[in-house]
Amino acid sequence: MNLTDLNTQQLKAVKTVKHPVLVFAGAGSGKTRVLTYKIWHLIKDKIYKPNEILALTFTNKAAAEMKERIKDSINCDGVNVGTFHSIGARILRMHISYLDDKYNSDFTIYDVADQKALLKEVVEQLNIVEFKELNINFLRSQLDKFKNASMSVEEVEAKANTFEDEKIAEVYKRYSELLLSNNAVDFNDLIGMPIKLFKHSKALLNKYQQAWKYILVDEFQDTNSPQFELISLLGADHQNITVVGDDDQSIYGWRGANIDNILTNFQDTFPNAVEVKLEKNYRSTQRILDGAWSVVSNNTNRAEKKLVATKGLGEKISLISTGSDEDEANAICDSIKTEIKINKGAFKDFAILYRTNAQSRMIEQTMMKEGLPYNIVGGTKFYDRKEVKDVLAYLTVVCNPNDDIALKRIINFPVRGIGEKSITIFKNLTLEKNISLFESLKFCRDIKLRGKQQDSIESFYLSINKFHDLLDTLDCKELLRALLEEFNIENYYKNNPAEQDRYDNIQELKLSIDRFAENSSGNLKDFLQEISLYTDLDDWDDKKNSVTLMTIHAAKGLEFSTVFVSGLEQGLFPLIRMDDDSDQLEEERRLFYVAVTRAMERVYLLNAKYRRKFGALNTSSFIQSEFLNEINQDIIKVKPYKTVYTKRVVRSGGKKTIQISRTVTEFDDFKVGDQVQHNLFGVGTILVLNGTGENQKVGVEFDGGLRKKLIVKYARLKKID
Repeated sequence: MNLTDLNTQQLKAVKTVKHPVLVFAGAGSGKTRVLTYKIWHLIKDKIYKPNEILALTFTNKAAAEMKERIKDSINCDGVNVGTFHSIGARILRMHISYLDDKYNSDFTIYDVADQKALLKEVVEQLNIVEFKELNINFLRSQLDKFKNASMSVEEVEAKANTFEDEKIAEVYKRYSELLLSNNAVDFNDLIGMPIKLFKHSKALLNKYQQAWKYILVDEFQDTNSPQFELISLLGADHQNITVVGDDDQSIYGWRGANIDNILTNFQDTFPNAVEVKLEKNYRSTQRILDGAWSVVSNNTNRAEKKLVATKGLGEKISLISTGSDEDEANAICDSIKTEIKINKGAFKDFAILYRTNAQSRMIEQTMMKEGLPYNIVGGTKFYDRKEVKDVLAYLTVVCNPNDDIALKRIINFPVRGIGEKSITIFKNLTLEKNISLFESLKFCRDIKLRGKQQDSIESFYLSINKFHDLLDTLDCKELLRALLEEFNIENYYKNNPAEQDRYDNIQELKLSIDRFAENSSGNLKDFLQEISLYTDLDDWDDKKNSVTLMTIHAAKGLEFSTVFVSGLEQGLFPLIRMDDDSDQLEEERRLFYVAVTRAMERVYLLNAKYRRKFGALNTSSFIQSEFLNEINQDIIKVKPYKTVYTKRVVRSGGKKTIQISRTVTEFDDFKVGDQVQHNLFGVGTILVLNGTGENQKVGVEFDGGLRKKLIVKYARLKKID
């Protein structure tokens, strides 16, 4: 690393140390470089020691990449780099009992599935008929809103004006009580509880302010109110803080992100802040940047900036309008095949982005049919698979026997004859004796159960206790293997041929815990915490040569040579509902900006006149997205597209059947008069066209009068716009 690697604005952001710094970093302008160079600068020039620096990110992937980049140039051992949630969890592991002595450092971190399971229990306990089954998601979103707004149970109760509000407040209160009795926290608590700790103990806050003398925050535009409050508390005393973000990429309002944190709140909280704008883009071509800017610049709530590309003008943005979502998927596949033939690219150079996960089905189906390798980011995560979650639940109960949700998941797996009736008996015992569900199991011989049930429950109880006592003796990989054998989990799958995939996933889990043990000094609790904070992107193999399919939200922070943005239809993208306000439309524009600026070389925008909904083709036609009307038309290249289908009679066993297949795709890439570039013959003009699609033949007159007949499929012609 060398400071001469930085441009003027990047250097200003890195070298400004005695004031708070707010960096507006446009897409592809080197924000990660600024953060890593600043940490390197603080350590190299001995301004701060590595362990005095705290760097906060939003993904494990970003945290790991940042650390790797710094390590290449300087010893950064001790730098505190992590996500907001992992740093919050670290604080809580040490101090959570300060909030309530019922909590201890073995607490479980509940994921979405665990939250839903707990909420179902709450609804049953409170006997709230209105919220059975279908409303669990609604309740979870309401509780998330409360916690993202830093609202306590008491505040929610005080603001309840309707019967429904009162019931939701009841749910919030009981949910919080059950979290405590289970020695568990949810994701929002990983931020909210450290804030409570620091407000509860000024001495503890001072300790962390002294420990972390310089704070850096990545993707600052994505912070919600509690996250902003946390960094404000930590940085309030010394004011040594640098935040980097882009208001034009603030796309998480639906989960509490507050764009005002970057636009106004930071300057209000840190009035001496130095503002730096990074407007030089190193990723995309100018036409790509202009296309993205022409849409997002229609927003009123943004900081003015316009990116300048270092890579030149580049190709025009392609617009393909198709008849149906099936044609849209075909157009994408045909474009990928053409690009690979003409530009000699690899499958991993392409990303297909969509507004909603439901759009991926048709694209995936078509890619399978066309034989194109693909990788979907955001499917069922490895650690969410049933058999993996079952084993993780065993490990969780070993660490935290008070976790009723994990216990109920495994108490009858493998089958022990413990049904709902038996569990209800133990639940009643917990209320009678004021003990946990796990503790109630030791009274199995005092209640009316069959002998076999008593034996299996007693054996289960003793085994879990045994492993709990071994936590400090066995390392996590030894403990997992012993546990799988003790409870006969591996053989349960191994001896059933139909369960081979599940058995293989158990083997993969063993490898996962082995890798963790080899690469860290952490224990089982640390492993479970790492898993609980796992994201879709952590599961993504970006080295694999396959086309990436993902939502636009998942793509933020990534880059690809060519990007396809599908579904640009009014009501789908922008995804606007009747009761949405202008803030929602502005966030949709920012989402479009994020999608387009993932591209380095080429962008394809696609829409369909008809699209399937719930498996059937919607008979009402779509209007193209208003975003397409906002783009400067000078940078758009419309590519007409239609698919030709042929019928074929097939005889089999004396019967005639008609097969319909897609034989030719009319993709009018070239027309008479187009200027083209050939690697060998140079620049020329198309004089004659014959045929369509990839077998199209062209007659070209090159500079100097040379005339050639070429097949598009092999000629590798490039159109000059």
